[in-house]
Amino acid sequence: MSPFANIGKPILIASHPRSGTHLTIDLLRKQFHECASWKYPGESLGHLYLPLEGLTVSTQKMERAMALGVLQRSQRPILKTHDHPTLTALSQQDPEWFDWIKTEATRLYIFRDGRDVLCSFHLYMQSFHAPSRCSLSEFLRQPDLKRTWIRRWVEHVERWLAEPDVTPLQFEKVLRQPFETLTLLGQVLDLTPKFHEPLLPRPYQNIWQSRWNRLTAQRPESTAILGFYKGQKKQRWQQHFTRADREFFHQEAGALLIRLGYESSDDWIDRESRPNLPRH
Repeated sequence: MSPFANIGKPILIASHPRSGTHLTIDLLRKQFHECASWKYPGESLGHLYLPLEGLTVSTQKMERAMALGVLQRSQRPILKTHDHPTLTALSQQDPEWFDWIKTEATRLYIFRDGRDVLCSFHLYMQSFHAPSRCSLSEFLRQPDLKRTWIRRWVEHVERWLAEPDVTPLQFEKVLRQPFETLTLLGQVLDLTPKFHEPLLPRPYQNIWQSRWNRLTAQRPESTAILGFYKGQKKQRWQQHFTRADREFFHQEAGALLIRLGYESSDDWIDRESRPNLPRH
């Protein structure tokens, strides 16, 4: 008998880190009854969904029995990954899980302006990755596996958007148009949204609120992982990118920024700072 026989059709949420992963997870949990999972007090917020990296590359791997238990806490369990569409580590380490996800999962991909992604990613990485404890300008140019962080973002987005049967979601549009987003998700998932106000899940105000919810709540509204390091705040590219940074970012990712509608040309390199809203 398949270990997945009593588990509902999964929903896989994929993203590059710091792109709206948990906004999407929590929107589904809040607005769709079938996705409303729970956890025991003291359990990780990650037990409200299943992070696939926890099965493969995490330093504290989740036992398969525990993972199956997490999946049974909702009618439509949510899976999360920052991997590429091939899910290479999972396919090599656990073909049965890989085949189940490939066959059964509805796939959503959330993306965000890469300039905002990299600013948030820079702060997040500093908490555990010593080479990231440098200036934003240095971080943008750091090679990781012979590619810059910017190019890794480009490759991640392009590979996922090239996949068939993947529903793309734009982070900025989810924030601006939550009703329309929920309507779309209802159609894709064949579920009925609750449309409970406020439509968007409320984020944590600080790390202590997140930790308190982990300790006490069974159904916390947010699963967000806050980026923090020595009291720093996330930098905004509009204020902190130098002209050289803008030029370098456009060299690495300008074509994708234009394709996604965040820019229409390279004019932004010399443009005065402004909010970066998609143009469509």
